Amino acid sequence: MKLISPVSSTKKWREDMKIVRLEDAISEVKRLAEEKLARGESADEFVQIGEADGFKLYVTAGKTIKDEFPMSFHENPRDVFMLVLEGEVEFTFEKGERVTVKIGQCFVLPKQLKHHCVFRKMTVAIEGVYERGL
Repeated sequence: MKLISPVSSTKKWREDMKIVRLEDAISEVKRLAEEKLARGESADEFVQIGEADGFKLYVTAGKTIKDEFPMSFHENPRDVFMLVLEGEVEFTFEKGERVTVKIGQCFVLPKQLKHHCVFRKMTVAIEGVYERGL
């Protein structure tokens, strides 16, 4: 049995561990969103900030320029966790129910729940999804 010295195991651990400055990720995702908005397009941009066993974390930024009428509903193939850091997300569900998620609030959007979402102002959030096996 070969033993690994604490120094080499610490070095390996540091190489494998990804440290991200959240403010840098937020700045980058806002920059990406602003580029789309400048072209007159709605923005819904993502910057990956971590991954563990298929669970991925993103910083996302978005703003809806033109809401669609009639509303186009869609569903996600997996549950989505979101923590709103700036702005708000407005959801409309198939039966007409509406909910607005605001700064400091979080939620899990269950997979296959048909919804339509709108970002009336620039919105920044942390989003987590389990993507293994899709």
